[in-house]
Amino acid sequence: MIMERTEVSTQAACATETPSRGALPPWLIWGGMIGLVQVFAIATVQPLGVSTAYPQLVGYLVDQVVPGFAESQPYLQKIGAKIGWEVMLVFGMALGALLSRLLPGGARTAACELPALFRASWARGLAAFVGGFLILFGARLAGGCTSGHMLSGIAQLALSGFLFGAAAFATGVLTASLLLKRANGGR
Repeated sequence: MIMERTEVSTQAACATETPSRGALPPWLIWGGMIGLVQVFAIATVQPLGVSTAYPQLVGYLVDQVVPGFAESQPYLQKIGAKIGWEVMLVFGMALGALLSRLLPGGARTAACELPALFRASWARGLAAFVGGFLILFGARLAGGCTSGHMLSGIAQLALSGFLFGAAAFATGVLTASLLLKRANGGR
């Protein structure tokens, strides 16, 4: 009953939104900004990637508790056990997500764009966390994450970046279609 009332009020709030004529869609604006950050990163440091930040941070924290731990691990010797720009990028992404949710219009916009199937619940949050962990684990096994393989690869005009990007988007579209079909009772 409460869920139904919330759903109705969300639909009513979303129905009152009208996009401005001539305004660029938010995905285009933010996508362009990511592209500019990517070009800046490649020109000044190295291509962007975030999955390396997690073992670097964990290695750094464990090394604080058990001094010398990072030096005894070949993997951490290779990537470093430190709080560098990669770790700060991950913190920045989390902060940006939080701010986009908390700033005026963030919660309402998010609710308007998501089908009910994808709206927040503890079970979905836990599933997303476990799924994210598995993706991160796989990314480290593969030697990089989607931002490294796709965004940085495409920015460097690497064929593998374009192929991976196409495969990632095709898989995302297929998965979303299957989930939405299931949510709509198989229709």
